[in-house]
Amino acid sequence: MCASAKYNTRGPALIPRMKTKHRIYYITLFSIVLLGLIATGMFQFWPHSIESSSDWTVEKRSVHDVPVVKLPADSPIPERGDLSCRMHTCFDVYRCGFNPKNKIKVYIYSLKKYVDEYGTSVSNTISREYNELLTAISDSEFYTDDVNRACLFVPSVDVLNQNALRIKETAQALAQLSRWDRGTNHLLFNMLPGGPPDYNTALDVPRDRALLAGGGFSTWTYRQGYDVSIPVYSPLSGEVDLPERGPGPRRYFILSSQMALHPEYRSELEALQAENGESVLILDKCTNLSDGVPAVRKRCHKNQVFDYPQVLQESTFCVVLRGARLGQAVLSDVLQAGCVPVIIADSYILPFSEVLDWKRASIVIPEEKMPEMYSILQSVPQRQIEEMQRQARWFWEAYFRSMKAIALAALQIINDRIYPYAAISYEEWNDPPAVKWSSVSNPLFLPLIPPQSQGFTAIVLTYDRVESLFRVITEVSKVPSLSKLLVVWNNQNKNPPEGKTPWWFKCPECTAIDGLSLDQTHMVERSECINKFASVFGTMPLKVVEHRADPVLYKDDFPEKLKSFPNIGSL
Repeated sequence: MCASAKYNTRGPALIPRMKTKHRIYYITLFSIVLLGLIATGMFQFWPHSIESSSDWTVEKRSVHDVPVVKLPADSPIPERGDLSCRMHTCFDVYRCGFNPKNKIKVYIYSLKKYVDEYGTSVSNTISREYNELLTAISDSEFYTDDVNRACLFVPSVDVLNQNALRIKETAQALAQLSRWDRGTNHLLFNMLPGGPPDYNTALDVPRDRALLAGGGFSTWTYRQGYDVSIPVYSPLSGEVDLPERGPGPRRYFILSSQMALHPEYRSELEALQAENGESVLILDKCTNLSDGVPAVRKRCHKNQVFDYPQVLQESTFCVVLRGARLGQAVLSDVLQAGCVPVIIADSYILPFSEVLDWKRASIVIPEEKMPEMYSILQSVPQRQIEEMQRQARWFWEAYFRSMKAIALAALQIINDRIYPYAAISYEEWNDPPAVKWSSVSNPLFLPLIPPQSQGFTAIVLTYDRVESLFRVITEVSKVPSLSKLLVVWNNQNKNPPEGKTPWWFKCPECTAIDGLSLDQTHMVERSECINKFASVFGTMPLKVVEHRADPVLYKDDFPEKLKSFPNIGSL
C-alpha cells in the first residue's frame, strides 16, 4: 500500500508538469508562425521603394528636383518602329501571367531628368496632359509599383507632342530604361505626331517594338491589333461646361469651325454655302477681337462673332477635315456638342476604332465626295440623325472628355487582347446605359445601323400565332450568341400586335401556304425581301451560316438568276 500510495502521489503530480511543457512548446511554435505570417504580409503589402502615384501630382510635374541622367553622344538608339509587329510577334504575353482579376499590371518609370553631353536638358517639364494621364494610370486598378509584377511599362518621358521633342535624344532616353529590351511590352502615348514639312502620321522617335497609342494614325502607319488609335485631346473639354442638348433639328444643317483650312477645302465649303444658303455656316478665325478675349474661344463669319464650342450645338452636322495632321482636336469638341461629325480625312484611323462602332455616331465621306456632301447628308433619315446625336455625346462622355478617360480606354483595349475570354463586349463599349437596359427589356429592338457585334441574327417569319411567337422570342433570346432578333409579319389582312417594336417588316407578296418551297415564285419574293434589308442598311446584313432550319429551299432547282443571294443557305 505504501508503494501504491507513493505511485499515486507522484502520478498525479507529473501530469500538470507535462501539460505545462506542452503548453509552452505550442505557444512558442504558434508565436513563431504568427510572426512569420506578419512579416510575410508586411513584405507583400508594405510600399516598395519605387515611385508611387504621388510622383505625378501637378506640383511635382517639374523635373528639376529629380535624378539627372547624362546621355553620351554615342548612347544607343532604338531601331525605327517595326511595322510588322503584332501582339503574337512583338509582345511578351508571358510577362502578364495568370491574374485572377484578368487585369494587366502597368508599371510607370520614376521621373528622371535627361540631359545631353553638354548638360542641356532633353525635356524640362512634363506637360499637364501627360501628368494627368500618368496620374490616372497610377490611381487605376491596372497600376503596380512592383516592376517584377508588371506586364506593361509606361515611360515617364513625355512624347505626347512631337513638336516639343528632340528626336535623337528622346530615343536615347528610352533606350536607357531599365526594362526597355527593344521596347517589348512598353507603351508610348503620342497625340501630335510628325513635323514640318511632311507631318508623318506616327511618332518619328525610334521606338523599336514599343506599342504606340497614337492620335493621328493612317492606314499606312497603323499596326492593326497592336497599336491603339486614340483621340487628340481638346483642352476645352476641361474648360467649358457644355450641357447636353437633346437630339433633334437645329438651326444650321452643316457647320465648319476649323481655322487655317487648306484653300481647296475652304473653296469647296464656300461653294456648298453659296449653293445652299444659310443652312451652311463656315466659320474662321476672328481678326477683330478686343484685347483679352481668347481667340480659341471665338469663331467668326464675316462680322458675326460666335462663342466656341457653344456654336457647335446649333448645327446638325459638323465637318471634321484633316489639317496638317490627320487627327484633329475639333472631333472631341464636336462630339461634346452632340453634333454629328462628318469626317473627311482619307485613310484616317478613327480613335478606338478597334472597339467603337463609328457608323453609329458619324458620317465618313471621301475627300473626293466633298461637293456631294449636302445631298449625302440629306439622305440620312431624321430618326437615324437623332440616334447619332445621342451616340456622339455618349462617345465623348465615355472616352474623350479627359486624359483619364483616354488612358483607361487604351489600357482596356490592350487588356482585352491579353485576356480575350474576359473582354468587354461590343454592347458594353458602344451602348449608352439607357440603350443597354432597353435592349434587355425589348428583344425586338432593331437600330437603324447594323452593329458589328459577334453573334447571329435570328429572323422569325410569322403569320398569326402571336402567343407562340412570343414564346419563341422568349426562348431564342436566351441563346448567348444571339445578336439581334427580327420578326417578319406575313399577314396582309391583319396588323401586327401593337408594342414598342420600332419596325415590323411585312412581306405583302408572300403566300400563306403550308410549304413555301412549293411555290416557284417564293425565291423571287424572298430575294426582294432581303434586298429591302440591304437597301435600308446600305450593305448585306445577313451572312453565310453553317446551318439553317430550311436548307431545302436553297437546294431546289431554281434558275440562278432568281437567286439574288445564292450562297445564303450554304451548308
